[in-house]
Amino acid sequence: MKKKKLLKVLSGVCVVTMSLVMLSGCGGNSTDSDGQTGKQETRKVSAMVQQSRNYKGLQKMVDKLEEEEGIVIDMQIVPDDQYVNLLQMKVNSGEAPDMIDYNLPYLFETVNPEEHLADLSGEEWTNELLNPDLVTYEDGKIYGFPFQSGSGITGMLYNKTVFEENNLEIPTTSAEFDEVCTVLKEKGISPLLLPSDTWVPQIWMSSGWAQALGSMEATKEFAEKIQSNQAKLTDYPELAEVIDNYLNMFEKGYFNEDYLTASYDDILERLVNGEGAMMMGSMGIMSTIKGTFPDAQIGMFNCPFDFDKNDLVVSGQFTIGFAASKDSKNLDTVKEIFDLWSTPEYADLWFEGNAGFPAFDGVNGGEVNPEVKAMYDEALESGNYSGETNNYLLLIDTLNPTKLWIYYLDAPAKGMTGMDILETYQKDIEQFMKEKQVEGF
Repeated sequence: MKKKKLLKVLSGVCVVTMSLVMLSGCGGNSTDSDGQTGKQETRKVSAMVQQSRNYKGLQKMVDKLEEEEGIVIDMQIVPDDQYVNLLQMKVNSGEAPDMIDYNLPYLFETVNPEEHLADLSGEEWTNELLNPDLVTYEDGKIYGFPFQSGSGITGMLYNKTVFEENNLEIPTTSAEFDEVCTVLKEKGISPLLLPSDTWVPQIWMSSGWAQALGSMEATKEFAEKIQSNQAKLTDYPELAEVIDNYLNMFEKGYFNEDYLTASYDDILERLVNGEGAMMMGSMGIMSTIKGTFPDAQIGMFNCPFDFDKNDLVVSGQFTIGFAASKDSKNLDTVKEIFDLWSTPEYADLWFEGNAGFPAFDGVNGGEVNPEVKAMYDEALESGNYSGETNNYLLLIDTLNPTKLWIYYLDAPAKGMTGMDILETYQKDIEQFMKEKQVEGF
């Protein structure tokens, strides 16, 4: 029973994207073209994709569609921090693309599925899903196509070569972690790496909060109380402790000084070439590194911070995937794409250099990092795991990119404490929930 439950919570990988023709007119539904690809009529669909998801495996799937089926996906690649606002603007103005890239089921709090997304429940591939819950809305209908059965676990990524060359062992306590960072700093190596992309810094807290709360059950209870106004963030001092632990790393000089300007790609390269030693991340980021730098020796360990009393393994209970616009003029073509992508012939390509746990049986998910697999297997055996707090705070998920995640990145320069951030974000939550007329606010 635990195994089935954990497969729903843990499996997966984090990543995605395609990058084809950058069109200024991605908004709006494309119409079929009269062009020819071989002997087939060329059909075009539009799509919107986050910049961090521009990966080789998906590009191969897109190329294969055009070559063998005459289906062209015209893609608008959007910076991650602009994606939600642009998507909502296009959807609300009736200019939604045919295909929408986003994490599922988070998308369902960003875009009302009953109003704007196509119901895919009757598609044949839905019968083959290993974890249909991730793409099923509260009305029982399926509104998304997933690549994974889950997004994978989070932890501290580290450069094995840097550790070996400096005779460093994986730390098992907060004190040992501090010692490792001190040695690295003295040798001119950035102990910790952080990009300006706000979705990366937040991993410290979205996983740390669950660890501080102690269990999946406690994390779910916390989320329910926050979203029903039965409790406030400031009622949980352990959350402030997690943030302060992160902020203390800045005070000690462990992070790269250019964290406000360094790009995600730059940081990954620094981790690989040894300019930096560690980076808080996920299984998906590891797969990204493996796909770009196949010879890189990157491992993962569970952070040994004092607030994690139970050595809890944390995962993201979501999948990378696409939804289809309900009003798309090319909906039949989009459904055909999803049908093709559910087959091993296509889906195997997505996991090339991006190992993880597929959404469909029979798909080759690639070779998962052995240290990640060991963490996964141990959590599977013990049942000692939880989803990130983000997984349970879906009602306020759209506030994260525009409010909370920015606070995390700005806090060191502004001198904010963990409790300062909780107090500020609590006000944001209350205003947001009142505007949405959520019961209890």
